[in-house]
Amino acid sequence: MLSLALTPLKAIEHISILAAPNVVANPISGQAITDCIALMAKACKCEVSLNNSNADVLLYMPKVDSARATMKSSFAKGLDYAYYQYPAHHYSWSSRREGEQIVLRLETPSFEGLSFGLYGLLQEQLWFQFYHPKQSSLPFLEYWPLTENFTWTSRPRFDKKGFHLHTMHPLELTEPLLDADYENGLEEIKAYIDWLVRNQQNYFEFNVLESVDRKKWIPYIKQAVSYAQSRGIIVGVDISLHMTQQKAFMLYRNFPSSVLSKKKQIEKNIAFLAEAGFDVYNVEFSLTEFTPGNLKKKKELQLFLTNLVTKQYGAKLMGRAHVVKKDKMLGGKKQKEYKMSAEEEKLDAERGMLIHTVMFYNIFESKAPVYNNANLRHMLDLYKESIKERETWYFPESAYWITFDNSVPMTLLPYLQARLDDILFMDSLKCKGHITFSSGWEWGYWLVDWSIARWSWAHEFEGEENEVSPLQYLSMLAQNDTWTAAVSEALAVQQYYIKDQELIRYLAPASFPDELPEKFRTMEFQPRPTYSYQYLMNKALPYQLDSIRKDLAPLHAFADTSEAIANKLIESLRFFQEPVQLAIGEELMRGIYVTGLRARHRAYTLEYLLDKSDARMRKLPFEDKKQLLEQAVKARKQAQNLVTVQEGYYRYPLEYIARPFYSHTAYDFGYLYTSSDLHYWRREEEQLRNNKFSPFYMNVMDVARILGIVD
Repeated sequence: MLSLALTPLKAIEHISILAAPNVVANPISGQAITDCIALMAKACKCEVSLNNSNADVLLYMPKVDSARATMKSSFAKGLDYAYYQYPAHHYSWSSRREGEQIVLRLETPSFEGLSFGLYGLLQEQLWFQFYHPKQSSLPFLEYWPLTENFTWTSRPRFDKKGFHLHTMHPLELTEPLLDADYENGLEEIKAYIDWLVRNQQNYFEFNVLESVDRKKWIPYIKQAVSYAQSRGIIVGVDISLHMTQQKAFMLYRNFPSSVLSKKKQIEKNIAFLAEAGFDVYNVEFSLTEFTPGNLKKKKELQLFLTNLVTKQYGAKLMGRAHVVKKDKMLGGKKQKEYKMSAEEEKLDAERGMLIHTVMFYNIFESKAPVYNNANLRHMLDLYKESIKERETWYFPESAYWITFDNSVPMTLLPYLQARLDDILFMDSLKCKGHITFSSGWEWGYWLVDWSIARWSWAHEFEGEENEVSPLQYLSMLAQNDTWTAAVSEALAVQQYYIKDQELIRYLAPASFPDELPEKFRTMEFQPRPTYSYQYLMNKALPYQLDSIRKDLAPLHAFADTSEAIANKLIESLRFFQEPVQLAIGEELMRGIYVTGLRARHRAYTLEYLLDKSDARMRKLPFEDKKQLLEQAVKARKQAQNLVTVQEGYYRYPLEYIARPFYSHTAYDFGYLYTSSDLHYWRREEEQLRNNKFSPFYMNVMDVARILGIVD
């Protein structure tokens, strides 16, 4: 952040943006100029105009050469494979006093860079904070706050940077994106697109599902796609070749669902989607994440689709690599890789790759016990191989819905550290794209997405690169050092207990595969205890119970520490000056508090389970330690009060994100439904009371519908 300057201070009366006619006429730069004029007018309560050279502060836009603006960026240079071109969009600002005026000049080679440069000035230097699609924090610019003389440069760490909204799940924008009749749906989508642009992002992607109304949907979504593109956004759509799960949009169906050949169906479905004008098709080529499919047939269809998308429609085909290792795949061990001809290899190189990682783990750390892996370093190896032959982007997560974080709910601050570590690391590898898999914004996860967006740019002031840290943008937004220090302490404590000490194994509720009988308990999606709770209750030996009992003390310690931090946060709330800052302070406080209570609840229920199992093993009557369950219930009710308060501050309608309803997805409720009544907490209590550990007991997920067995 630049230093304060004008001495003596003089109130701003007039700010003007000076731009050439072709810059104003271009939709990308023109809309950015119009928006920034409106934003600054709100902030300074002064006149903000276009092309008035008599203003106190002048913001000169560059004369963008339309031919030069389409030249290859530095990201595309030196590559011998197909690359999706996006104009160079780095920018720099310089400021000088000229007589009685402060004159700032923007330098950038493209209309896109001009848009990013304007929003960069507002957010990185003038204290505008576009932290949520529904909410922004604007400064009070009575005086010009920047030093008179400076140079400031910004470079994108990645050529493509943005977000994939995983609308296979009932998230905030799932219904607006999939339902052509959703009230004010286009306005909701445009608000998110504006958020992306204001945060200097240039990529947006979402899942389209089989449940869309094909007659209404294309004309509807085409408007959103066109608007995004007019703002400099690349628009991608996530579909599948033939994935039956979660109502994924399938490019072909098997007989008797369709009598057409697979290729004819693919042509027909791509033609349907192409009417909306998508730039990128991100295609899931396997039936599930754990099955490779028939490698030969899949490759043949993959090549056919690559040729169709790239040659006929001029779009980019992408596919993602999942975190499951090949040797852990079901049914693929005996298959041989399809041997391509030289011509096929050239065509195949047109297809890009997304390297996916999950949860709050980075790609290089030594411990990441997910999807039957010790860590995710094999994905880093795959990335290094992939970049040799095709355009490759990184594809991490900022949340992981279903029995991990926001559905519990927990506010897992280690996401911030992991995503920052990854961004800096992938930047050092000169990665071409960073697309974040987003699974909802409530319970503080808007902070993760917002921070990721801002970290995707590197800034230099007078030749020195600005330092970055996990909570830097929260600190700038809150302007409350005491409160931010407590959040920083909460991050460190969560990092140590939840992640490093692996308490996440207990805090995350059991997933459906976790509760299958032991011989079928092979699919480990998220970190889980060594033994299932049913096994611990009914079969465990003394040493096995002891191995779990050792984790009770850390659970209680984390709960105690979290409660102490929450009390610090509550105490420091009185230092907030503005209502918007106070609301954010209270929101994050509740998230941290509930996460600690989750540990307390789990410690008591786990201790109850171990004691009950110990009595079973010793063939002693179990002296029902009701006080343990009573303490668990007390923790749950305390958390329930906080959740109920938090729901009153959700930015989207409760009936769509936290209540039952028949959605376009495979789920009959919003993504925060199980949070609203702490379903997973209550379920664990009832499992212990009734000794019922079937995955179907108190199950809210329609497994048959999720798997695609029924509609």
